[in-house]
Amino acid sequence: MLFLAVFCGFLAEYQLEHKIEKERGKEYIRSVYDDLKDKLTIFSRITDFNNEKKIVLKDMSSCYDTLLKNWKNTSCLIQLVNYSRSFITASTSEGTMDQLKNAGGYRLLKKEDRDSIILYDKDIRNYKSAESTAFQQSQDMVRNNFSMLLDYQAHKFLYTDSVNRLSKTSLLFSANKDLLNKFFNDLLRYQQTINWQSDWISWLKERTTGLIEYFKSKYHFE
Repeated sequence: MLFLAVFCGFLAEYQLEHKIEKERGKEYIRSVYDDLKDKLTIFSRITDFNNEKKIVLKDMSSCYDTLLKNWKNTSCLIQLVNYSRSFITASTSEGTMDQLKNAGGYRLLKKEDRDSIILYDKDIRNYKSAESTAFQQSQDMVRNNFSMLLDYQAHKFLYTDSVNRLSKTSLLFSANKDLLNKFFNDLLRYQQTINWQSDWISWLKERTTGLIEYFKSKYHFE
């Protein structure tokens, strides 16, 4: 009888521990689910901003031709500068992923859930690696050329409510055609980088949406 009582107590404790771990696993999935929705919001912001950039950058060639004819006629350059001076990074919280990796959280997940999250995390890390290298390098090259090309007296009005003052002066410091050519070559590369980033983000949005729907259906999340 004593053995049976001890054995039943062991089973009860095991079942309780199993139930607790199952609930903890579901909590991790819920946290991943919420993080995915945050990522989807960021990806949508990047997509919207890049779509605006693409529209502006389409005028690059005509602006270059205009400036070669008259380097003081810089009205077409204003939008090009404004829309190529920054980009949105995919910066979202990775706290849940860190816990899964470092606190043994993966062992609490079902295999299909664990495999899906690990593969998705790899995709995100690959994107962020490109973001911090190729994307950032292209952005830095354009910014560096800004510093050499733009006239200080005009540049200081570029990011303020006094943009209309730029119509009265040239945005360029001089008629340096070599520097201007380099700027537009780097701007062309920047345009290609934006297209590349947009394609990658579009793919990540599909991956994210699919994973959200998978967890929502499986765990009946709202």
